[in-house]
Amino acid sequence: MRFFPVGLCDHFRISLYRHDEKIVPWQVDLPSQVNAKASFLKSIKPNSKEYKIFRDDESWLPFRESTETTIMSHNLMTMILPPFETDPDTGEFVIDPITDEMIPYEPDDHGLDEIQRTWFFKVLVDICQTPVAKKIMNQNCKTMDTRKVWYELCKHYQNSMSSKMHSQELLQHAHKNQLINSGHHGANQSCITNFSETIRQFQALQIDKNKLSDQMCVDFLNNSMRGTTHLEGIIDTHYTARKAAGIPDPLNVTFKEYVERLIQAAQPHDATLGQSRNHGGQSVNFPSILGGESDEEDNSDDEEDPQAALEVNKSDWD
Repeated sequence: MRFFPVGLCDHFRISLYRHDEKIVPWQVDLPSQVNAKASFLKSIKPNSKEYKIFRDDESWLPFRESTETTIMSHNLMTMILPPFETDPDTGEFVIDPITDEMIPYEPDDHGLDEIQRTWFFKVLVDICQTPVAKKIMNQNCKTMDTRKVWYELCKHYQNSMSSKMHSQELLQHAHKNQLINSGHHGANQSCITNFSETIRQFQALQIDKNKLSDQMCVDFLNNSMRGTTHLEGIIDTHYTARKAAGIPDPLNVTFKEYVERLIQAAQPHDATLGQSRNHGGQSVNFPSILGGESDEEDNSDDEEDPQAALEVNKSDWD
């Protein structure tokens, strides 16, 4: 219990207290906050077309991250929660001491959960186009348990041979790629950020003990900048500045910090590039390595064929 000064108590009683307002318990949202939240959630309309299509094994990581983000925006995170209760400390499934089996996930509202599962299962059926993903969908078509489907998809593709091969491709690319020899004629910043994304994807596909250290990532990126006059000396200059500032262990630079320094150093060079060159600045190797898909491919179905339009107009006049 806390004791308040008499003056503070009188100020609250006279100036702040409102006898005609409803008392709201501690750590409970105010009515205005509840209404705002309800209004926002009501305005969200899940759209199956917003989900990225899973076409090949190498695009698993971008697909997983995109799907999780879209599910969060649709307020449907319960659809991909673990299918069984998990220990909050270890993250492992809880075993029922009586039945010696894992305890299934128990939704708060069974009716709402069934409707959401049916809708999201249909979404997964449409977007999962790889052979293994289709097999997993067919195995769970009767129960439509999207949590189990998502768990099995993550379990398979995180440890699959295709993911391991893709990891090796990413690592090899990070180890051998050099900006000066990459054929990259656009903005240097895009090359730096693409390299950073290569490292991020590699790390995301690894277990903790197999992840690269920050120093190894810095060394890979530093090697990639060799031969590029305005970028290759950035790390040495940064080391010197840290040492002059009296920072302990001046050579201990994080990968994120090094990327930011390179981007800053690349900005004056990129500003001198013409606008036309600035738009066409991706290296040929990056889209295939990172598993990205071009906007032209995704929107090809929505584009109207000019020849077809001309034929329609012509037929209207006949």
